[in-house]
Amino acid sequence: MVSSDTARLGILKRAKNPTPPPMIRYRDVRPVIRAFLADRARDVNPLLEVEKMFEQRAEDSAYSALMQNDASNSVDVLHSLQGMSNQLVPFDFLSAPKKQAKLMVAGVQVSVYADLMVEAVIKGDKNIGAAILKMSQDNTETDAAKSKRRDIGLYVATLIRMHIDKNLKDDLPVANKLCMSIDIQHGEAFQAPTSNTKRQKDIESACQMIAGYWPSV
Repeated sequence: MVSSDTARLGILKRAKNPTPPPMIRYRDVRPVIRAFLADRARDVNPLLEVEKMFEQRAEDSAYSALMQNDASNSVDVLHSLQGMSNQLVPFDFLSAPKKQAKLMVAGVQVSVYADLMVEAVIKGDKNIGAAILKMSQDNTETDAAKSKRRDIGLYVATLIRMHIDKNLKDDLPVANKLCMSIDIQHGEAFQAPTSNTKRQKDIESACQMIAGYWPSV
C-alpha cells in the first residue's frame, strides 16, 4: 500500500520463503512497555530498574553483538516512552488477550496482534480500542520519511480496528480514535481515522493481490 509493485513482489517472495531471524528485536522490552502502560499509576521505577539491566547487558561481552545492540536500542525505547507519556495520559490501557485469532482479509491471513486493549469515556460512554506498539531503528527525518511513517501508522491503526471487529470485540462500542499504532521512538500515536473506508478497501485490495500472486511466487 505504501510500496511499489516491484517491492511488493519482493516482500511476497520473502514471506513465502522466510529466513528465520537470528533474534527477535525488542522481544525483552515489549512486555515491560505493556506492563507500564497497563499500570494506571504509570510508575516509572520498574522502567528504571529494567533500564539498568539493559545497560549492563549492552556492555557485557558474554552476550552476542546482536543482543548487546538490542539492549542498547531497548534503553533508547524506554527513554522515548517516557518522553511521550503525556500523549498517552487520556487513555486507559489494559492487557490484551494472549491468544488472538489471525485476521483474515480476502482469504489472506494477516499477522496483526494487539499489544494492549484501550479504554476511554467518549461522550459519557465507555468505548474500547486496541494498540500495537511499533519499535524501529528508522531515524530518517525527511518530510518524505515522516509522511511514509504517518501513512504506515494509519494503515496499522486501521488493521487493528479490523482485528477488533472480527476477533476481539465485546459488548462495548469500538472507537476509531482508540485503535492506534504507537510509534515509540518517534513519539507518535497514530489513531485510525474517523472515516477509514478507503484504507480498509486498500487493505482488502492488497490482500486480493496477494491471494492472486501467491501460487506463482
